[in-house]
Amino acid sequence: MKKISILLFTALFAFNLSNAQKKQEKLEAYTASNGITYKVDDEIKLGRGSDTNGKFVYVNIGGWAVSTNPEQNRLGAGNAGLIVTVKKIIKYNYKRYKGVYFTVGGGNITNYILDIENAISTCEVENCVDQNTAVQASSDKYDKLSKIKGLLDEGVLTQEEYDAEKKIILENNK
Repeated sequence: MKKISILLFTALFAFNLSNAQKKQEKLEAYTASNGITYKVDDEIKLGRGSDTNGKFVYVNIGGWAVSTNPEQNRLGAGNAGLIVTVKKIIKYNYKRYKGVYFTVGGGNITNYILDIENAISTCEVENCVDQNTAVQASSDKYDKLSKIKGLLDEGVLTQEEYDAEKKIILENNK
């Protein structure tokens, strides 16, 4: 009876331990911050690298060609515009390593690792969220009027200049 209790306790402990350590999860599809749902076998076109020399910071060489030097693992600037195919989508949830990473193939012998969210935020992939475009789109006539009113209050604009600018803004945004 004692052996059965120990065996049962060990099996239950091992089962709970294996369920508690789900630190990575393989996904079939992932909806990114740019609103696009990426699936296995989808194609992604790379933009340009965000490093100072044009290298990709969030697209790294993986597979058998990986180096111990992270700087050498960055995909080169000559790969801008390359179309890669998603092979795997893995979500990591480690203490210091979290996020969704794609294993992608670029048509050669090795695979690449793509940190999709960071690549989107730095426009290393096409269909990224360009922050300048979003800010310009949200600027409406009320924002412009508020801005020129502030300039009038600060004394930068005269009353005549303010009235002329106000008239232009209201006519253009009817």
